[in-house]
Amino acid sequence: MLEFKYIQESSNLPDEWDMLADNYFQRKRFLLHSEKYNPCYQRYYLCSESGKLVAAAIVYSLRLDIFTFVKIKSPIKMNIIGIPCSVSSSGIFGNNNTIEDLKEYIYKIEHGFVISLNLILKPLSTKFASGKTLPTIILSNNYENWEEYLASMRSNYRRRLKQINEPNSRLIFEKIPCSEFTTAMYQQYLSVFMRSNGKLEMLSFDFFKNLPEEFILKVCKIDEAIIGWNIALSSGNIYYFFLGGIDYKYNKIYNTYLRLLSSLIEDGINKNAEIIELGQTAEIAKMRMGGIAEARFMEAHHSNLLFHKVLKISSPMLSYKRKLENTKAFKDKPYENIND
Repeated sequence: MLEFKYIQESSNLPDEWDMLADNYFQRKRFLLHSEKYNPCYQRYYLCSESGKLVAAAIVYSLRLDIFTFVKIKSPIKMNIIGIPCSVSSSGIFGNNNTIEDLKEYIYKIEHGFVISLNLILKPLSTKFASGKTLPTIILSNNYENWEEYLASMRSNYRRRLKQINEPNSRLIFEKIPCSEFTTAMYQQYLSVFMRSNGKLEMLSFDFFKNLPEEFILKVCKIDEAIIGWNIALSSGNIYYFFLGGIDYKYNKIYNTYLRLLSSLIEDGINKNAEIIELGQTAEIAKMRMGGIAEARFMEAHHSNLLFHKVLKISSPMLSYKRKLENTKAFKDKPYENIND
């Protein structure tokens, strides 16, 4: 028999929570950081069978545009099953069959609109609204070094990447602690955030400045002024792109974003990561560097029966629809139809 439990603070989660988690962002260390520096009424659901934890979920609440992918202003309070930060990880994890039971339990307990984001498996139930959300861009790392990675690319993609990274004596790339994060860098994050499609939560300055020490902040400088940066994380066999910021007036001149992105890929290769996880933004640029778009899904429910029916009818407006180009950046990788 399944037993369900609600916990309000991550500090009270049992040790077996971390053992069940699939990745760093689902574990207590990061959840504690998010509660402190990005409070959004986080709460946690646990599902146990015969005393063993078999599924778990993170829920938080924000006011967001429900029809964000069709760019219709539609603010509504959402209860989100997800990570309270813009990452591609799912907010519900564990045994696949039990995940379905836990989702349905959450739908019964939570009032109003509930959306489950970044599901790895396509929802099979026809009882709920569902569709695609932003894909996650994954680069499989089979390379000994940057030169081998470049050599494996088709000539036009290799030539483009070399042009992006053409040496410039004015540019300096440097890794610094997140504790050195500045207000100017935060403004660069806000510039990226305001231009992005599919906005979720706007993170605070303190969220970045107080990130745990395992996060890697790399900056691009010109004449000692930081003109762009990104943050990465190495965890297990995965090297993650986390977040970044850009001064757009310099980006046009120096390709700052693409230089930083390719530098992150090189760092991941040098770390011998099996997977370099490039996140869910700038899909085309990342795919031209060899990333593959992995589909992610969403599922939505409303506690009001009438609103729930409207949600189901509106499913196409909730879904990510962008058609991605079928890049084939590597010579030895088969063609994949990513828009299926």
